[in-house]
Amino acid sequence: MTRLELITDLNHIRQNAIEIKKRVPKDAGIIWVVKADAYGHGAVQVAKTLSNAALAGKNLPGGFAVATADEARTLSQAETGVDPEQILLLGPACGDVLKGDRFTRSIGSRHDVESLLSDLAPGQSMNVHIKIDTGMSRLGARGTAELSQLLDALDAAKGRLHVTGMFSHLCAADEDENFTTLQKQSFEEARSLVLSCGLKPLCHLAASTAMLRSDYAYDCVRAGIALYGTGVDALKDIVHPAQSLKTFPIAFHRLEAGDTVGYSRRFTAQRPSLIMTVPCGYGDGYPRILSGRADVLVKGRRAPIVGNVCMDMLMADVTDIPDISYETPVYLLGRDGDEEITPDELAQKAQTIPYEIMLGFSGRVTRSWTGLSEK
Repeated sequence: MTRLELITDLNHIRQNAIEIKKRVPKDAGIIWVVKADAYGHGAVQVAKTLSNAALAGKNLPGGFAVATADEARTLSQAETGVDPEQILLLGPACGDVLKGDRFTRSIGSRHDVESLLSDLAPGQSMNVHIKIDTGMSRLGARGTAELSQLLDALDAAKGRLHVTGMFSHLCAADEDENFTTLQKQSFEEARSLVLSCGLKPLCHLAASTAMLRSDYAYDCVRAGIALYGTGVDALKDIVHPAQSLKTFPIAFHRLEAGDTVGYSRRFTAQRPSLIMTVPCGYGDGYPRILSGRADVLVKGRRAPIVGNVCMDMLMADVTDIPDISYETPVYLLGRDGDEEITPDELAQKAQTIPYEIMLGFSGRVTRSWTGLSEK
């Protein structure tokens, strides 16, 4: 019996992708974002699922986006059906180029161009996407002067660096419409300058929160958090989370009224109670802040977590749930019967975002996948 298992249902990922593809503007390609091991869902498994379902591939505009060269190599070395040139590195291009790499790099400054050129092997060339800073203040060319310098550097590197795309990041598309409009205007100005140089880049601006809007779609959109079942109000009840965190009880204790539970005695039983211990704690990536705030699912019913979450274990009050045994599955995330605990629910209770919940589980949690078709 596995101590603690994070199960990803790839059928949900596949169906989410299908629903997203139906709703993005019909002329826009999709770049599927699988950085950080596909937000904790398994980048290789997710990419293979989308490739097998003909939702990504060499003959479609778009591809996959990752953050680092190591992530790109993991995808390209596995049998995912992904063309390396359709893997876009969103992070800075420096110090991690190997001979034979055919990934597409992001270039946001003259320094990036010089750094990438110094890393290329003799005779090696590479596709690049120009990164524009339209207000995130993180990466990219900001303003006409910086972009002009970058374009001059790219012109000098012609033959070795091929501009195939340009993009930016919207930083508040779901919160600040006025600022988002200003970002789009900045991107339009940058795009005009790039086009005036005779370049014909594939343009992408919108990620999940803006990807359904035709005025932000351009040639491609980037689908990240929406692919994993959350993050976009317009897709609520259309896309669904794919992860379940499953375990089994390791102990039961019967308490009398007045008995306490856990470190610092944070919970005091108000009645005779049955307390269940399960092997999951903050050492597994389950946030300690959920102590006394979150539930677990047992036999399709909610059981509140009581006492402080420990490093390796937590306790739940199962007094009102009959017929529980050591073989009864316990879900800390996912669906059990008619009840479901979503990443959004845990994020709200942990005062964080669902991204952090989904990719925060540690290496000692066993990973498994269902619904992976072979081709």
